[in-house]
This record gives sequence, C-alpha cells and structure tokens, in this order.
Amino acid sequence: MSEKYKEFLKKIHNNKKSNIPEYITITIRIGKKKNLIDIKIRNEDSNILKVMGHETQGKGWFLSSVHIPLKNLGLPENAKNKEILPFLNDPEKIMSDKPTKNYLIELLKKYLEIQAESKNHFFKTERYKVKKQFSTTGKVKSM
Repeated sequence: MSEKYKEFLKKIHNNKKSNIPEYITITIRIGKKKNLIDIKIRNEDSNILKVMGHETQGKGWFLSSVHIPLKNLGLPENAKNKEILPFLNDPEKIMSDKPTKNYLIELLKKYLEIQAESKNHFFKTERYKVKKQFSTTGKVKSM
C-alpha cells in the first residue's frame, strides 16, 4: 500500500478528533506496494468514496477499495463486523439510504460476496484474491 493510501485510511477510521463520520472499508484489490504509483479518491452519491489505483506496468486505473459511511446503513458507529455484514451481502435490508443500497447491489453483481476481515469495519470481496483453478480431469473424446 502506498503512504497516501495509509494516511487516507487513518483519517476515515480514526475519527475521534475530527468530524468525519465512521466509514467501513470494502477492499477490492490492493496494488503491489512497489508498483503502485498513485491513487485517486472519488466522491460518489451519499458520501461513498471510491479509491482508484494505478500501477507502473498496468494500463489504466483499477478499483482498489470502496468506503461507505456507517450511518448510510442505518447502524450506530460502534457496530461490529458481524452486525454490518448482513447489510452488505443483502442490500435490500438498507432502508435509510437508497443510493447506498443501489451502489451495493452493483458492487455485489461484479464482486460476488463481501466477507469480513479481522479488523473492525474492514471487509473484502470474494474476488479479492481469486486463484485460478485448473481442471485435473481428462476430457473424453467423442467418437
């Protein structure tokens, strides 16, 4: 992770001194530390933040992570991951914010399922580190 990204995470997760609302982080893909050149932070509807990364050898930008304010889900700031996870995997439960609900539906279409990480308010997608599965069975030739 780049230093700029680490500073950004520190600002949105350690908000005791500032007026920034508590965010949850959904990691899509983190670029390699040595190859990550730059990040862009984009503000979507309802204060949802998209972090785009760019690597030296890759063409274009990739979606690194998504940050959603916890109040958009209708949960208190001290909610635990096991209380948040059902809202992320089933966005139909979100009644307080329609743009967040629609954004999570689109996110789940692309990245399948959201899983909890060990840190509080950190999550990752099922496709976070997908390994290729090779078939070991032989194919039968048709006659």
